Amino acid sequence: METLPARLAATLCCLAVVLAGSPGEACTAFLLKHPSGPLMAKSFDWDIGAGQLVVNQRGLAKSALVDEGAKPVRWTSRYGSVSFNQHGRELPLGGMNETGLAIEVLWLDGTVYPEPGERRSIGALQWVQYCLDSFRTVGEVVASASEVAISSTAPLHFLACDPTGSCAVVEFIDGAVVARWDRTLPLAVLTNDTYRDSLDFLNRTLGYGGEPVKPEGTGSLARFARAANGAYAARSKASERPVDDAFAVLADVAQPERTRWSIVYELQEKRVSFRTATNPRTRTLAMASLDLDCTAAPLVLDLGGTGEGDAAASLVPYSAAANRRLVETGLAAPKLTPVTPELVERIAAYPETLLCTFAAPGE
Repeated sequence: METLPARLAATLCCLAVVLAGSPGEACTAFLLKHPSGPLMAKSFDWDIGAGQLVVNQRGLAKSALVDEGAKPVRWTSRYGSVSFNQHGRELPLGGMNETGLAIEVLWLDGTVYPEPGERRSIGALQWVQYCLDSFRTVGEVVASASEVAISSTAPLHFLACDPTGSCAVVEFIDGAVVARWDRTLPLAVLTNDTYRDSLDFLNRTLGYGGEPVKPEGTGSLARFARAANGAYAARSKASERPVDDAFAVLADVAQPERTRWSIVYELQEKRVSFRTATNPRTRTLAMASLDLDCTAAPLVLDLGGTGEGDAAASLVPYSAAANRRLVETGLAAPKLTPVTPELVERIAAYPETLLCTFAAPGE
């Protein structure tokens, strides 16, 4: 009889297929170093746009969902966060924690994760939540990429930035961690080719004494070059509306019929603004407005909903039934290997296994 851990792992492998899409047309992320403070931005490009903004709480004890026989990473969340999820709570595609650390995932064909060896394992999407739960700096994120074994079959690479404006790109090439940060990361931009290939392409578009070329189209390399140039121009302009400037760069790399979410993180202000294909108005949420202790009711927001401005009032209590529907919708994406209702139910029920380590008031 198939065991629960193995069946959950099979579902997580299916989540990798959901993310696949066309690698040349799947997401753009960058840092805008504005004089008022750094902003990290992400364009999520995919076949479906269903999703939730999830308020993740500090003080929750967790164990990673991994294959049978693997040793799961276990931890207790130190920091609260806000994340953007399409496959259910605890499996984010990106987010920012209360210290101002943000991390986003992007597709990268050819990714080969290192063998786990004796290390504890965690899935690629859950590693994002682990980082948001655990770290303040990109240096800690880089160290974690080697300390734990990322076991998902999803070929992903990652852009992480913190409030100092320091960023890191983490990739897994030929079974080894390839991390660039500080002086080895001249530009904090990422699309869907390796960082090295993307930087080489950008250098070729600069003209070498002739006229610079502005690459057109939705391909990964073209978007990398336009995002890099756009972020530099916005930084040089130093306007009083840096969030709008970041959204303008995202609009330049947007893909018709595929760009679902546009997200801007103000890393020092600990504030996130977002627009969606179904609601182009800007909604904003400040971390300072949230009760992030696990003794409080967990909250979520439907990304497909209406509204404008401060999104705090639109947050609603987390619902296991709504989480299950989100998992079902996310797993219904094109090219997805069919999964059984039982497996959907099991993966959707994972948040119910989380334990609050804080005593309730009065206890």
